[in-house]
Parts: sequence; C-alpha cells; structure tokens
Amino acid sequence: FIAVENIDSYCVLISSKAVYFLKSSDYTDREAIFLEVKYDDLYHCLVSKDHGNVYIQLTKKAVNTSSGVAMPGPSQQKPMV
Repeated sequence: FIAVENIDSYCVLISSKAVYFLKSSDYTDREAIFLEVKYDDLYHCLVSKDHGNVYIQLTKKAVNTSSGVAMPGPSQQKPMV
C-alpha cells in the first residue's frame, strides 16, 4: 500500500504492484474494484485535461495470442478514467 486518493464517486488505491480504481462506497470489499492495472501489464500512462476535467489514460501491453507473451508497444486496451 502506498496511497489512496478520493476522486468524486470513486477512489484510486496505489500499491507497489498495481493501481486499483474502486467505487468509493467500500474500500474493503474486493467487489468495489472496477479496474485493476498491474505495473507488469502497463505500457504507458498519460494524464490529460479537458474542460476542467483530468483524465488518466492507461495503455496496457499487447498480448500475442498465439504465444501468450506480452509484447512491448501499445495495444487496443486503453482504459481512460
């Protein structure tokens, strides 16, 4: 555990292995996690501002489906919170 940041109706929990996005109603329930991004799966992180809102775009590493190996480079998995 490193930090917790409350943002509107959810919170961000940062640990040494992953970043978790949770519904802010209950920090102790695993069901509250709606997005988990492990650092091993993270390729790139981009912070942007638009009309007073701040967005975090997380680009996860692509996975080669034939070998199951994570490939460096951007993928189609780009959740934006």
